[in-house]
Amino acid sequence: MLGRMRQVFAVEELRRRIIYTLGMLLVFRIGAHIPVPGVDTAQLAGAFQQTFGAGLFGFINMFTGGALQQFSLFSLGVIPYINASIILSLLIPAFPRLKKLQEEGREGRKKLTQYTRWGTVILALLQSCGMSFLVRGYGLVEWPWGLFVVSTVISLTAGTVFLMWVGERMTENGVGNGISMLIMAGIVARLPAEIQQAALDISAGTVHPLWAIGLVGLFVAVVALTVIIQQGQRKIVIQYAKRTSGRRVYGGHTTHLPLRVNQGGVIPIIFASAILTLPSSIAAWVPQLNWLQSYVAPGSTIYLVAYVLLIFFFTYFYSSLVFDPNDIAKNLREAGGFVPGVRPGQPTAAYLGSVSNRLLLVGGLFLAGIAILPHLFSSLSGLRVFSIGGTSILILVGVGIDTIMQIEAHLVMRQYESLIKGSAFLGRKGL
Repeated sequence: MLGRMRQVFAVEELRRRIIYTLGMLLVFRIGAHIPVPGVDTAQLAGAFQQTFGAGLFGFINMFTGGALQQFSLFSLGVIPYINASIILSLLIPAFPRLKKLQEEGREGRKKLTQYTRWGTVILALLQSCGMSFLVRGYGLVEWPWGLFVVSTVISLTAGTVFLMWVGERMTENGVGNGISMLIMAGIVARLPAEIQQAALDISAGTVHPLWAIGLVGLFVAVVALTVIIQQGQRKIVIQYAKRTSGRRVYGGHTTHLPLRVNQGGVIPIIFASAILTLPSSIAAWVPQLNWLQSYVAPGSTIYLVAYVLLIFFFTYFYSSLVFDPNDIAKNLREAGGFVPGVRPGQPTAAYLGSVSNRLLLVGGLFLAGIAILPHLFSSLSGLRVFSIGGTSILILVGVGIDTIMQIEAHLVMRQYESLIKGSAFLGRKGL
């Protein structure tokens, strides 16, 4: 383990990327403790918990890394960015112009990224306005009303935009996906507080000590199962026919087309969680809708059913965006490849689609089970385990695996570059 870490930090570019990522995470944690001016934050955390309910407050507070509890500059976290990404993803199939941009390659993706950024700003403005009205209703505002609203809207919106910028810079100059790394950092930051709270509940006698053993066992089992599912693949055999071009013979070999069991990774759960925070937030902001809290609060029957349905929807929806059986079948046919026992063309596309749908069903069931597991465990034991529950573990393991794979890719690239630079190629050293 130590030898592997030394090997990682021995590569200058990789070391620079890791230090850059850690530096940005440090900036994120510092900003999470800078409160918005003009409000009594000590009493506001209790008011938030009473209004949102312990479940929703703990859930949103987990995604923001405790920033909501501090009512800091990063209280909204990256939730507006995630919601903007969801909305844009849903609009792409409905609008041909957006679909055309998606198919234009790099330039089209840049345009879609700009739309996502502007959508993030709009959603952040709306949510920050709602937060300012909500805080005003508690009577904890220490500044004049107009000044407080303006400062809160500017602070929270700027905080979200800054986090969006940090996430994009981390993706470009660091390791891993920046937005996912920020979410993971927020969850990790909440782990000590939740473990301490669980220990206090057990020591006070409100929770039986056996539940602590069950929690540890559940944690180990969920981590192991998550790693297995995240790494699980269905390898479809692809056979390439021999073809002659001039004096050379191409093809005639066998390869595999890997289809992951969980193609969307943590994205379906993050998208579903972000959408489900909207009804509860609206019910908390609008006094006339307070009666909705009992129905849309995390752990309620309606919430869990909607959670499962949204997870399945985004599991299949995200797969439709990144995996197109028709395109794969077309490319295989043009390259002279085929699945043994399946005719090229449309039959191959239908076969790949059926295999993918079966895998997505398994992946969706796994994600749904992981998502509702902490709620079920909390209702049985009385322990609040959002940061150490199934959803959090899936995010931590998924982001961790993706980050490790990126680090491994950099190491492999470095090894190939060393081989090329250290050998003669066409009479010259290096390329």
